[in-house]
Amino acid sequence: MRPFRHAILAGLSAILLLAAVSPQDSDDVHELSEPLRARFKMADGVQVDGSVSRWTDDWIDGSFGQRHWIEIEARDVWGLYRRLMDIEDASQWVGLGRVLLICALDQDFPDRIRANAEKAFHRAQSLDPNLSSAIDAARMEVTRIQADREELEKAIEEEKLSTLSPESIDWKAQPWPVLTKEEQDEAFIVVTTKAMNILKQVGLDIVPVETEYFLFYSDLPRREVAKWARELDRMYGRLSQIFALQEGQNIFWGKAVIFVFSEQDRFRLVEAQAFNHLASQWVGGLCHQIGPMVFVSFYRQADDFEFASILVHETVHGFMHRFLTPMRLPTWANEGFSDYVASISFQNSPVDQNRRQQGINFIRNQGDVRAILEMNYLDGSWPGPNAVGYSISYLMVSLMIQDQPRKFGHWVEAVKGGKDWKKALIEDFGVDLDTLIDRFVRYFRVND
Repeated sequence: MRPFRHAILAGLSAILLLAAVSPQDSDDVHELSEPLRARFKMADGVQVDGSVSRWTDDWIDGSFGQRHWIEIEARDVWGLYRRLMDIEDASQWVGLGRVLLICALDQDFPDRIRANAEKAFHRAQSLDPNLSSAIDAARMEVTRIQADREELEKAIEEEKLSTLSPESIDWKAQPWPVLTKEEQDEAFIVVTTKAMNILKQVGLDIVPVETEYFLFYSDLPRREVAKWARELDRMYGRLSQIFALQEGQNIFWGKAVIFVFSEQDRFRLVEAQAFNHLASQWVGGLCHQIGPMVFVSFYRQADDFEFASILVHETVHGFMHRFLTPMRLPTWANEGFSDYVASISFQNSPVDQNRRQQGINFIRNQGDVRAILEMNYLDGSWPGPNAVGYSISYLMVSLMIQDQPRKFGHWVEAVKGGKDWKKALIEDFGVDLDTLIDRFVRYFRVND
């Protein structure tokens, strides 16, 4: 097996210098000349008070961050959308009607919400009688969303869907063979066919954006798809630096398949029908491995940086599946390393902000770090109360790489080769578990 050599240190340093992911690009973004003061209520009851700086038919953005219209209470959508829109623009009335119809699927008093949607459509037609097809398309979209939900509910009722993480599968330390060009071409055909069949199951026919290492399927606008596809190849380059891959080396079997859906319901339906998995409401994306194949599935969160972090985290799981052997690191390191890469892959990543303070508070309140390191997917203990396992694991991996980047690489390589992770700590990282935990706790008791 190939050693990490010096690349893990050099690669991690180089990654820190990479540019930030840019905010979402769209031809339909309405920039306000002056921020508009707004106060509105989210559908979950949270009150938001701030200023709006830009908006689209799908979201608003401002001092409070980015929020999807359908996350906002419909009564406030009706008022705020009309304050932002050009009331003489018929297409924007169609957009308002569409959003309200989607809100009616989830929120209280759906008949009242639909009545306001019909008012918006009526106003659109009075301004432009030629917009009937656009209104019909909006209604069809909402009908499809409802059908997706019904299909998901049916799948849940008819099949016992797995709720375990796809990372819980017990893979062995059998090295992946190096494929010839002809074998890679054949693998590409198999992976492409599998991806097309998955999409057909949910009634989608999507032409992928193909990059050097990925097949990117999405119902997002084509311009946005191209942007995220470029980000994926940049991320692969960063991982190649960390793991000392030869320039241009593709470790995937054929290519890795990425699905990104505009709606959470579509994502959950694909998870149920294609992967026999019940994705919980809080999961934003998952990586599935089918033999040597890698499939990563997401839905598009409103916040660019949150979405990018999940995209990197889950794709790192796919990369690690194909690195040397499919053998997994222990649960805490498997998740902690994916979070670590996501945190350093681009500026403004929210990973560190989301994880650090919770982990430090756990340590300083005498939390049991050893218990976190013993958690696993199979017995349901992971990720612990309030998902604290992610925070502790992220901090542990960060400190191990900070202290001994080369030895961390040797440890990963040893575990991927089949060695018990605790034994590898002693023989390849240079400390036993007690010493590692003691160093970890002492460090974060006094360092933020």
